[in-house]
Amino acid sequence: MVFDRDAAKLDRRHLLKNVAIGAAVAGLHALGARESLRGTAINHVSYQSADYKKTRDFYVDLFGFQVSDEDDNQLYLWAGDALISAKNTPMAKAPFIDHFGLTVEPWDLRTVETALRERGLVVRVSRNDPHDAQGKSAFTRDPNGYSLQLGAKDLEIKPAPVVSRSPLKAIGLNHISYQCPDYKRTRNFYAELLGVPSNDDGEQAYLWFGDAFMVLRNSADGSAPPRIDRVAWTLANWDAGRVSAELKRHGLDARPDSAGKSILTKDLNGYALQLCSKELQKRP
Repeated sequence: MVFDRDAAKLDRRHLLKNVAIGAAVAGLHALGARESLRGTAINHVSYQSADYKKTRDFYVDLFGFQVSDEDDNQLYLWAGDALISAKNTPMAKAPFIDHFGLTVEPWDLRTVETALRERGLVVRVSRNDPHDAQGKSAFTRDPNGYSLQLGAKDLEIKPAPVVSRSPLKAIGLNHISYQCPDYKRTRNFYAELLGVPSNDDGEQAYLWFGDAFMVLRNSADGSAPPRIDRVAWTLANWDAGRVSAELKRHGLDARPDSAGKSILTKDLNGYALQLCSKELQKRP
């Protein structure tokens, strides 16, 4: 038998090329085989403060939030279809949001668990939780280690509307502002996991969940832990002058934006709060 070195080299190159192509295709198939989820709403923010009943009264009396599911541990404050889960945390030295919740539709716990584990994420399902007795949510952490809850649309039951005498009326969550070390990596994580549309201006990204959005941007200190630095709510019958006057009447700061479509202030705990026109941002 005659051994042809050149032919052997060609055969080897051909084999390696085929192996590489096969591996790439297998990788694409594996990526395509991942369970896909559909994020449709920002469901809630979980808010810890030293006195959750004072927090309740502030949001109810000034902005017309509705209360439900109140017990000794927490209560829900509703504006439209979104809520603040106010925790009873008397030892909290400063107010903060410990996690936020996103709605996944259609809901199937097994599918959600599979999708998260396929991405190497740890999944925790609450057991014996009176606020989730039927296993309609799952906790995980995003690439920054921030606590994230995925849940069914009917995870919480919205209370029947009541007449409110509040001077301002919050009608829904407008957006949450999220600072992290790498906003593009965070954008890609949420967009790929939950199939949400996004737009990016090179400095920050907007991830859209229905008519509400997350603003992702890099923190000034790249090593700082991730945090939600403010929550923004849409007000009915937007009038920037009237909103500013009402905030000042209650002893609150009021900083309008240049377009007159939102006003920055702080709640009674000193947590950054933004009040907005529903036209603050247009969904792509």
